Amino acid sequence: MAKSALWSACLLLLISLIPTPLFAQGHQAIFHLPPPGGCHAVGTRSVVLRDAHRNRDLIVTFWYPSLRGSTVAPYVDKRTAGALAAEWKLQPDFAHLIHTNASFEAAMEKGGPFPLVLLEHGSGVVPANYTILAEGLASHGFVVAATNHPPDSLIAVFPDGHEVTSKPYWPVNADRRTQGVAIGKFAEDVLVADVRFVLDSLQEMNAHGKFWGGHIDTSKIGIVGHSMGGTTAALATKEEPRILAGVNLDGSTFPGMNADVRPVELHKPLLFIATEEHASGEGRAREYSGSESDTYYVVVPGTDHMTFTDKRLVQNHFALESQSDSKSLESAPLAVEATRSLVEQFLGKYLQGKPAPSLDLAVRVDKK
Repeated sequence: MAKSALWSACLLLLISLIPTPLFAQGHQAIFHLPPPGGCHAVGTRSVVLRDAHRNRDLIVTFWYPSLRGSTVAPYVDKRTAGALAAEWKLQPDFAHLIHTNASFEAAMEKGGPFPLVLLEHGSGVVPANYTILAEGLASHGFVVAATNHPPDSLIAVFPDGHEVTSKPYWPVNADRRTQGVAIGKFAEDVLVADVRFVLDSLQEMNAHGKFWGGHIDTSKIGIVGHSMGGTTAALATKEEPRILAGVNLDGSTFPGMNADVRPVELHKPLLFIATEEHASGEGRAREYSGSESDTYYVVVPGTDHMTFTDKRLVQNHFALESQSDSKSLESAPLAVEATRSLVEQFLGKYLQGKPAPSLDLAVRVDKK
């Protein structure tokens, strides 16, 4: 199998990620999300898709190559910000102080068609918590579609005002194996079904909708997910023929999947990025295996599970109190940029035919 190399030069961008608050006239610091490295401007918009057969509504947020817009997109809406502030112990107004790199409702760039990347969130967070990753992909010429999957997300706030908050979909008082079977069933029966429904909807919107107008290349589809979303991404890569390649960011298998036999064979290109903790158990990081010559396993040192989201960078700027895990906070800027670079290169290779030097150029680094 292909062995991942150390990633490419991200140190210049690292400087801009290190938390150095800038105060102006006594006001609180503005946190500018790290700028994406691609050549396209980025737009963002959201839609609600209704699956009448399952009586299920899904909010899908898009990041896409766009024309320059005049309105900077907010990081999250007010109620989602409140839920995140309470969950992550952040200052209440943090979301107003985050500046994204995307324009709200900007017009689609007249080009393409652009490959599609589905983005799957982890449990207890929301799609916006992967804004850094999504903006980067869009700037490199991908249309990114991130689905909010209630009740696995922290909160889903719909345009009509109603909201759905997180709740367990497993028996809370059961043993871990029984819980794992229920979690695995939810992934298969609900989350992968959501992926298929969103794909069906996007193909229809691309063919007949005014906004997309055929600018999505529905023959080139990838998926990336984190944690439970990584599990979803891996399973969808295996089971959905329209998906050509998948990225799993620290997502596990669960009892009840694949008769508990690991790894789960996907037979397609796979990038699996894990924390040291995930990789420390024998064979754990290789819970999923892609095609023989196109599987990449990467272990990111000095990180924790949430480093693959925006969380650690946001906490660096807006936490109400000092964080106990200083190591992951300090390593977060480089880890976030390394993850973004690897994901962009992997999907660029398999959906755009571009080189992936950080994955395919073997480099050995010896430290005394």
